[in-house]
Amino acid sequence: MKRLIVVSVIMAVMLLTWGSVAPAHAQDSAKDDKPTFYHLVPGTYVNGWPRFTVHYPKEWTERYPAPTEAFRVGVSLERGGEMLWLNIFGTPVPLNQAAGPYVLFFKQNMDPNATVVSDRPSQLRDRTPAREFEMQMVVNNGTLPFTTITLATKKADVLVQLSVGWPGRERRDDLKAILYSLEFQPGFDEPVKVPPDVQAFLDKHRNDNLAHDIEQLMTNYSDKYLNSGVRKAEWGRYVRQMMGNWTSFEISITDFVSAGDKAYLAGIVSGNFGKDWLRETAIIKENGQWRWYGNQRDATPW
Repeated sequence: MKRLIVVSVIMAVMLLTWGSVAPAHAQDSAKDDKPTFYHLVPGTYVNGWPRFTVHYPKEWTERYPAPTEAFRVGVSLERGGEMLWLNIFGTPVPLNQAAGPYVLFFKQNMDPNATVVSDRPSQLRDRTPAREFEMQMVVNNGTLPFTTITLATKKADVLVQLSVGWPGRERRDDLKAILYSLEFQPGFDEPVKVPPDVQAFLDKHRNDNLAHDIEQLMTNYSDKYLNSGVRKAEWGRYVRQMMGNWTSFEISITDFVSAGDKAYLAGIVSGNFGKDWLRETAIIKENGQWRWYGNQRDATPW
């Protein structure tokens, strides 16, 4: 993971940060089984910003994501090692160069002989321009052939990349179909106004980031914080490594759901490296203060 951060500026800028709430697209609760950006339903992932859905096999389980990943899900290696992972890069990389960061990462971290076997223009079902590229490599200390296919597209000034991977070289159209289930949903990508106490919380979080004050920054997190398997202490160690990169930092909220002493949110992080998505989906009020709470989902290590 650490090598992933230093491989390129593109991957280094993915500092996970958190946001707050805004009274837009309001919903009543997170208790039903309707897929939303804050409530994971097996088989359907909903990304907060940019808003889109992706469908995958319901029996797959959520996996621990890399710092640059919005979501990862798959099955155990004993069952073949199929997996899906999702990256959103807030970078100016042209769509026809989307394969570059992946090639660099896999060559430096997985297999120096990793090869791009195809790289071609494509499109989503709604005709949104996209790019599809396939890579082959050998992992597990040179013992396991492995194939990945990635679908990349641009939305809201960011590069969205969805990948599937599996052991072997055989064609897997069933896995490729997962990529093309990507569907953008309009009406959820513009910033909205937040309540005053939440704005104060966002301002403090921004100022703590820009001051590079890790101790103050971590007071913004609940001790109960849990986000896709990452707990407060572990997240603090990662932030300590990364926060020195920030010289500009703003959070804009694009969706909000109130739920008593909790609130669910989606949004944008804008900084000196461009735009990034808000990895947080929840805050909680403790002793009168808002704190980051996480999505409260555990995840299985890969």
